[in-house]
Amino acid sequence: MTALRKILIEEETVLIAPVARAPATKLYVVANNAPAEAAPEAKGNALTNVLLFFAAPFIGLAYIIAFPVVGLIALAVLAGRFAAKYEAVRTTTLVLKNVGLAVAAPVLGLAYVVLFPFIGLAALAWMGGRAVLAAGAR
Repeated sequence: MTALRKILIEEETVLIAPVARAPATKLYVVANNAPAEAAPEAKGNALTNVLLFFAAPFIGLAYIIAFPVVGLIALAVLAGRFAAKYEAVRTTTLVLKNVGLAVAAPVLGLAYVVLFPFIGLAALAWMGGRAVLAAGAR
């Protein structure tokens, strides 16, 4: 008898009105007859373990430094969700978004004009390199 069933049985005497109880579902235990599998061998070498050993303090330091920033971001998101309930805040946010986009548009346009020729040349070289390698593989 499980502890939960024992508690339910003991509490039934307290009830005044009789309650029709559904029959308890039967639980079946299925034995696992499959043979136990051997644990997989760990893949990796000693150099990886040594490098991880020396990198661990820096990874921990990164977590320690990031923790307050993540907490402040979580607080800002919660405050933003709370403030979004008010119409004045939503209107102000929309106006600030539009002003920010208007200020950023010339800067983004200049960045596109300056960077897209280089991006296009890199894409052309990439596609040409793939074609050369495909032709060389034949």
